[in-house]
Amino acid sequence: MAIWHKLYYWGLGIILLLIMIGELVWLPDPLRWGTHFYWIDLIDLLIYAIALVPLLWMIAALLHLKASHSRNLKVFHGLISLVCLCSTVIVIAMPKKLAFSASALILSLLLILTDMVLHERRKRKVPRQSMIVIGVTLGLLLLMLWPTPYLVTYPGITLNMNRYAQAEGGSKHGDISGVLIFERPAFPMDWLYAKLFKDYTFEKIESLGMSIGEYNQEVRTMKEDANAAGSAIAFQKVGLGKGILPEGVRITAVLQNSQASEVLQPSDVITVLNGHPITMVQELSERMQVIKPGESIKLTVTRSGKKLEVTVPTRASTDDPKRASIGIMIANELRYDIPELVSYHNYLLHEGGPSHGAMLALTLIDQLTPCGVTYGHHVAGTGTIEPDGSIGPVGGLVQKAYTVSRTNADVFFVPIANEADARKGAGDLPIVPVRNLDDILNWLKANPKAGAPACST
Repeated sequence: MAIWHKLYYWGLGIILLLIMIGELVWLPDPLRWGTHFYWIDLIDLLIYAIALVPLLWMIAALLHLKASHSRNLKVFHGLISLVCLCSTVIVIAMPKKLAFSASALILSLLLILTDMVLHERRKRKVPRQSMIVIGVTLGLLLLMLWPTPYLVTYPGITLNMNRYAQAEGGSKHGDISGVLIFERPAFPMDWLYAKLFKDYTFEKIESLGMSIGEYNQEVRTMKEDANAAGSAIAFQKVGLGKGILPEGVRITAVLQNSQASEVLQPSDVITVLNGHPITMVQELSERMQVIKPGESIKLTVTRSGKKLEVTVPTRASTDDPKRASIGIMIANELRYDIPELVSYHNYLLHEGGPSHGAMLALTLIDQLTPCGVTYGHHVAGTGTIEPDGSIGPVGGLVQKAYTVSRTNADVFFVPIANEADARKGAGDLPIVPVRNLDDILNWLKANPKAGAPACST
């Protein structure tokens, strides 16, 4: 077998291996390099390994071009080389734009499979070997990547919160970990993984009520809000800034096929309902309780800095037909008082969501407090952070607790509403349920780790 042919096969094998590694990327999570670098940090570098596949195919195509005698074949192999070169550049230049990398790799794959078939057809009428390779490759790709109507949730990875966020003028003291889990459309291979590993759960995918693009923007907005909220509360706790100030209710998405979509837009901020000022989601919910389904309401909204008055028909809520619904997704429009700069590290695997908010606030308080606030503990935790410092519930606690239990964390702080689920996945991990940020700070102060260095300021 010619060397170029072997390189094509090696590239196919590597791409299948990388897909499997990507789906099981959580397994090496307990690996640490000192106290600074976690496994998630290495993943940001390993993404460049994808470039090895089109690079091998490019070399193979160039070797095949050199051995080609036909002008048409030389042009075809030159095209393959160029496409594979572009794919390599895309992966290296835009490592976190996986959609671009995947598209470039698919085009490269189609070209090299075509080359294999054409080469064999010059020797025999039926390219049996190439068809077998193509069939096996496509079968494995379908097994590992074909989406099903189910959502799979499985264990994730921890991240060093001191590497994720750094307050200007702050110093790193304690070891604080956040935790992420994976939730995505299930592939057929996931049912095999569920037989081999703990805590894979499946549920039927329900309609999001919005496009995938809108949903992705929603979770990215949640992440940005959690960053801002955690930062503002942390600075307020150490005596800097005013914390979080409510200024209305922001529309994050307008549900498809609702009449509200004719007059309301995402990013509109509701400030008045039927003449009553609205500053927070809770106030809007209370005012909506006296509205009957089908009634129209008058809203004052701020859009692009301008105030607009609109009339919006309501409809019966899908959860409770007796309750009126506008057909929108909402969040508090808040002003975050953050007096100092906070820098964030952009992790490939941390695309969005609000569940790191509580640990972010704790991390910044630790950085801004002389000697820190962890008292020698390696702290892990999860939970949203609310404007009043309370810690809200999050999903996937069974998987999150199992993920943390595989590390060297001394304590795992969880929202009190999630305690039961956390204990299901935690094993012997010490779990402390908390209602607010003060509960965490008070527990750490009251339970210093034996042997923790004394603080001198």
